[in-house]
Amino acid sequence: MEYYRLTLQYKGTRYLGWQIQPASFGLTIQGELNKALAAVSKNEEVKSIGSGRTDSGVHALGQVVKVAIHLNIPPENLIRALNVNLPDDIRVIEAAQSTAEFIPTSDAISKEYHYRFTNERSFTAFQNELVANFAFDLDLEKMNEACKILVGEHDFINYFCEGTEVASTVRKIFDCEIYPVKQGLWEMLPSHFVFRVVGNGFLKQMVRLLMGAIWNVGRGKISLQEFKNSLSGPRTQRLGMVAPPEGLYMVRVNY
Repeated sequence: MEYYRLTLQYKGTRYLGWQIQPASFGLTIQGELNKALAAVSKNEEVKSIGSGRTDSGVHALGQVVKVAIHLNIPPENLIRALNVNLPDDIRVIEAAQSTAEFIPTSDAISKEYHYRFTNERSFTAFQNELVANFAFDLDLEKMNEACKILVGEHDFINYFCEGTEVASTVRKIFDCEIYPVKQGLWEMLPSHFVFRVVGNGFLKQMVRLLMGAIWNVGRGKISLQEFKNSLSGPRTQRLGMVAPPEGLYMVRVNY
């Protein structure tokens, strides 16, 4: 088999996430990619592994995937062939030759996620699938103080989906901030905020749970000390909601 490294963009709104599921469950990104790989290679024996399992409704600007197919093809031709066979809301934007040894998950040095949100009293007609809305007054200065607390190595036992087996809940955050974005896309998307976080790895729903807790810091419902304590103690009651999936983007994976 021939190995290739792909970078995918996708709008996750109508998908059950990255991970392939039985056909009766619904569409997945990996399922659609595998179908396209089979069509291009004219062989049902295809393999794919992504750098991370984005959840239902979550988007990606730079999902890295290793694929194996029975076809030797120039990477630029593979991009064109796959995009012809993929739905319009999944695009291959880069491709390169790869090796059997490359593992997109464990070989990653860091991953970057963005969570986009507004705090308006009502959302616009176009933002619904791309930017989340949290309709409360927020103290952005306190929220950025919470971001500073996140930088470093912490136990995120309070910030992952229960029932998911992991070897460790300790992760290291390299950079974290919240910043404003002006109105864009011909005013279809409103001015909003981006919660940007870069780390060596992320647990299932970790970014969305962190966003929910930081929103509560911004509302004054929890203190910065309570937020800090949640990163070092045993499992406790969650400090916030699981933020909606439409605001979350896997932005890039660094190797």
